[in-house]
Amino acid sequence: MTTSTHPSSHTPIYEELVEEQGDVLAQAREAAEHSQLTASRALDWSDLRRRE
Repeated sequence: MTTSTHPSSHTPIYEELVEEQGDVLAQAREAAEHSQLTASRALDWSDLRRRE
């Protein structure tokens, strides 16, 4: 079983929606990655341990 990162290759409806609305799935993926990186940086306390 293979999964495609570009569903548009199999679904013409998806292609139409991307043309009309933009690639919402890609935007959501980017936002999630950004949020995860921001949270990771905010919760990184490793600098505090080095100072002690």
